[in-house]
Amino acid sequence: MSETSHPLPQVVSRRRYERALIAREEAERLLEAKSRELYEANQGLLKSKSWLEKAVQERTVELEAARIAAESANAAKSVFLASMSHEIRTPLNGILGMALALSENGLTDEQNAIVDVIRDSGSLLFSVINDILDLSKIEAGKLECEHIPCGLGQLLGSIEKQYQLGAQEKGLEFRVSIFEGAGIWVKTDATRLRQVIGNLLSNAIKFTDKGSVAMFADIVPLDAGWSKLTITVTDTGPGIPKDQHSRLFKPFSQANSGITRNFGGTGLGLVISRRICQEMGGTLTLKSDAGQGAEFVASIMVEPCDSEEMIGEDLEHSEAVLTGAQWRILAAEDNRTNRLVLHHMLKRFGMQLEMSENGEQLISRWRAEPWDLILMDVNMPVMDGLRATQIIRDHEHEEGLEPIPIIAVSANAMSHQVNGYLAHGITDHVAKPLRRAELVRAMATALTSRSVD
Repeated sequence: MSETSHPLPQVVSRRRYERALIAREEAERLLEAKSRELYEANQGLLKSKSWLEKAVQERTVELEAARIAAESANAAKSVFLASMSHEIRTPLNGILGMALALSENGLTDEQNAIVDVIRDSGSLLFSVINDILDLSKIEAGKLECEHIPCGLGQLLGSIEKQYQLGAQEKGLEFRVSIFEGAGIWVKTDATRLRQVIGNLLSNAIKFTDKGSVAMFADIVPLDAGWSKLTITVTDTGPGIPKDQHSRLFKPFSQANSGITRNFGGTGLGLVISRRICQEMGGTLTLKSDAGQGAEFVASIMVEPCDSEEMIGEDLEHSEAVLTGAQWRILAAEDNRTNRLVLHHMLKRFGMQLEMSENGEQLISRWRAEPWDLILMDVNMPVMDGLRATQIIRDHEHEEGLEPIPIIAVSANAMSHQVNGYLAHGITDHVAKPLRRAELVRAMATALTSRSVD
């Protein structure tokens, strides 16, 4: 065969080659296109990353600035509240203290009625101050509750007596039903419990013009040594529309604006009461509608205990402690009116009470004679109470002396302030305006603890 007799394989090979070449070129074009797309996409991602990083940095700076501003505003609010609390409590101590002194000086019925108005008005202002301070604690998450023995029957009985007269003056039937075995003792915060029940009863009496107000108390044992205490307060007042219920538990809110004009109040009582119940393991609920009266149910967790754990806390026992010896009491108070208040509050106990106008004078008297207890104001000229306390504690430590009880008697009553006093060697704290029962209990506890030691 000749060489020209086989042309077909050569043609086929060339076509295959050309197709392979075209396919490779196409593949290269596609690869180049995809590479460019990937490059452009990557460049876009890099730009997005850079933008996001810048945005995050800017937002972080903004958030940090906002945090600093919020902390500064909160600190400024705390300083303002502390300052206003002190400035209001100091003159209020004089008003309530002198009203108490007047009431114990054989006044006529008309004069007693006038003094009662002064005391009631002062007590209302005092409750407003406490409500505002409690709200600030709630907002800061620093609302604190004690866990100490309390006679429930005695507590509820005293609350009944406190509000019975107000109900009778309005012509209301006032009914109280307490669980069987009301002599039970439990560990709880009696002051906070009284605050909750007082808010509910005062509201019920205030808003009810005819009919009745009732309080029911019940306690149910639970597991792990705890019990559930439930306080129900009902009234036959105008009721509260259901669409207004949520407003009652918001700060500075009332069911309607007319309530503030007609009855006064800050609109904080129920907010604080519910938070107290929650802090004590329970809650506060409402059942009511327009024209159907209202029913508030407060519940808390309590721990049953023996009454013997309460030794020294009863007011009669505390008063007996103060009258049982010729106690020598040294006090530092720069305000003349407040010195008079202390004098009138304690004169019935027959103790020797010496007054100083500042910490320097108190230190001089303390060095000269033996004393059983010191009542120390904190904010004073020349030398404040904390500096005076430090000098006393340093001397006691150097000489190996028994520490003398020092009770701070101050209009500074915010929790961080009180904690600061205790950290500086103060034994206890009683806030102004002074309540004689609180002062007597604190003094008796301090004196008893020292004599026992």
